[in-house]
Amino acid sequence: MTRRLQGVALALVSLAAAFALTPVSSRAASFAKTAFKWPPWLSVEYPVNPYDQANRDALLLVHAAMRDGVPSTRDLTGTAEGLVNGKRQSVEVRLDATSQPGVFAVRRQWPTQGAWMLTITLAKRTTALVSLDRNGAVSSVSIPMNVGSGERFPREVAAHDIDSTLAVIASRQP
Repeated sequence: MTRRLQGVALALVSLAAAFALTPVSSRAASFAKTAFKWPPWLSVEYPVNPYDQANRDALLLVHAAMRDGVPSTRDLTGTAEGLVNGKRQSVEVRLDATSQPGVFAVRRQWPTQGAWMLTITLAKRTTALVSLDRNGAVSSVSIPMNVGSGERFPREVAAHDIDSTLAVIASRQP
């Protein structure tokens, strides 16, 4: 073996030894910095394409994305939260799979009277708050966020988020 090859081999052995002697927690921390795992994400499509026969009666489509795999209906939950004649109501909302992977249709499953909003949650981590106007059309979509380490991450939705959104929607009703 030439001196140059011996030097390269010695450098590789030294590097391997240094890696092996580095505590696992240190290696994991440096790997975690480079392998950022993004949270589940939702986006809402409205209006729905009226020329797509499969989704013609859908109010909106939910596009769901997860870093590890394609989401299914098991990964999503939805509720319609409403104020009808001053009384609070909650209705579980079914999300239907579409022909597109990770895309789900929401059809109206709540009363037409009152002020309504939807909460759609993916993987128990990311929630979209969908405000509906008095005609039942989507008027806004938001995903509550926290900021940490300069990054924005979806945060858990609290009861006051839903209450305040419903109060705003109800104040716009005649």
